[in-house]
Amino acid sequence: MKKRISLLIAFLALALVFPGCQKNNGVYDITTINMDKYMTLGEYKGITVDYVPKEVTDEAVEEKVRTLLIANSEKIAIKEGTAKKGDLVNVNYVGYKDDVPFDGGTANSQNIRIGAGNYIPGFEDAIIGLTPGETAEAPMTFPADYSNAELAGQDVVFTITLNFIYPELTDETVAQMESGLYKTKDQFLDYARVAVEQEIKDSSQSAITSLAFEKILENSTFKEIPEVVRENQKADLEKKYAPAIEGGAGGLDSVIQYLYGCSADELIEVYSKQRMAIQAIAKNEGITVTDEELNARLEEVGAMYGMDGENYLKVNEITKEKFKELMISEKVQKFIYENTNTAKPGDGNAE
Repeated sequence: MKKRISLLIAFLALALVFPGCQKNNGVYDITTINMDKYMTLGEYKGITVDYVPKEVTDEAVEEKVRTLLIANSEKIAIKEGTAKKGDLVNVNYVGYKDDVPFDGGTANSQNIRIGAGNYIPGFEDAIIGLTPGETAEAPMTFPADYSNAELAGQDVVFTITLNFIYPELTDETVAQMESGLYKTKDQFLDYARVAVEQEIKDSSQSAITSLAFEKILENSTFKEIPEVVRENQKADLEKKYAPAIEGGAGGLDSVIQYLYGCSADELIEVYSKQRMAIQAIAKNEGITVTDEELNARLEEVGAMYGMDGENYLKVNEITKEKFKELMISEKVQKFIYENTNTAKPGDGNAE
């Protein structure tokens, strides 16, 4: 339970785009609470966490290329020719056992690399030679050690329809994507690699910051959690998971237990302490958000959705005070990341 929570707490504040409890004449502002009354902040700078960043691999870049091609399938799809080994194709299929479709054997618009070996023996080979729009009936046998015991070792028949073939990556293919980010194959591949590098960087920053905050909470002493903070955190979670709760998944406690393996109260306590620690660090380090910064960021975010800042707050039911908390949280998390060392697990030597 502890691990599942700790992996999320560092960037929780950035996700709190939901209304909270209204206090103090209709306004709740955590940034005005004197945290010294409720906690003693422990060591938070120069912490060392065990973490080894992922490397950029050719496989990861290839997967990013595949993802980008799939995202542009309507523009680049080939509706002629025949499928061959190595092609990335899009298919529909239905699996039959004793002439009856079996559970889990039907799918539409599946993207498959022929020859990758991601399907049972014979499945990908059955696509070879098909032309877009053509359907094949292919008998095959599930492996004896297949994970689904009801299908393991069983003879089945798949009807497979080839929808289209993805083209080979060329300058012409890239040009069809009509992106202002790349115009040639080489530019496209460079873009894909840079995108993977950024994803790994973002993932590393999130993980390192999260691990650091786990230690910060361990290093700190909490006398009590202000009820207004606890209530606000509960309201945020209730709003976030309202679709699941209203859809019959049970109350908040049931949803949290299913998702995180802990009670709602436990999660609320961890998240509340996280928010308290962030404000305490902000006070210690003089990290603030000016009205000019707040308004500029609001206008920037609002423009992304075709509205001004005030309407953005109204539509999303966020107060300026809550938005200010999010901005301070961003700054504090960046500060913690920049002041955290990493080491290989078991090494003990900061990198």
